Amino acid sequence: MKKPKMILFDYGQTLVNEQCFDGIKGTEAVLKYAKKNKYNKSAEEVQVYANKLNHELGRFDPEKRHLFQVEVPNYMFTKYLYESQGIEIALSPEGIDSVFWDAAAPGKPTVGIREFLTFLKEKQIRTGVISNISYCRNAVDKRINDCIPDNNFEFIIATSEYMYRKP
Repeated sequence: MKKPKMILFDYGQTLVNEQCFDGIKGTEAVLKYAKKNKYNKSAEEVQVYANKLNHELGRFDPEKRHLFQVEVPNYMFTKYLYESQGIEIALSPEGIDSVFWDAAAPGKPTVGIREFLTFLKEKQIRTGVISNISYCRNAVDKRINDCIPDNNFEFIIATSEYMYRKP
């Protein structure tokens, strides 16, 4: 068999397994950093609006998702979400991504991935990551490096920073 020049990985369920997504837990975690909550919105109220926006954008709708090849960056989404509800968060956009994501969908390495990445490194096969994901690249870097600290990825690309989703 011919040795590949490089292997590209997707993030979700390939490198890292995430628990069931719970947007309310993520929003609760972010709201702990609220400098201002003009209308005293609860995490549940914010998440109801977030779900409505996501539905309108077709972000997580399996019936519509394939129709959209443009990735909506989370920092744009959360800026609109919180500011439109009178909420000011004392975190950077990257910080909001990480705090929300860590609480909403904790992750752990996919079974066997560490061993496989070690094997590829020993065989001098280059690796990288390209993921259709709305979180910023730095948040994705942090998540991967926290879960798989000994990785040897040459690059990690989040489609949120390039507008178009991979096929």
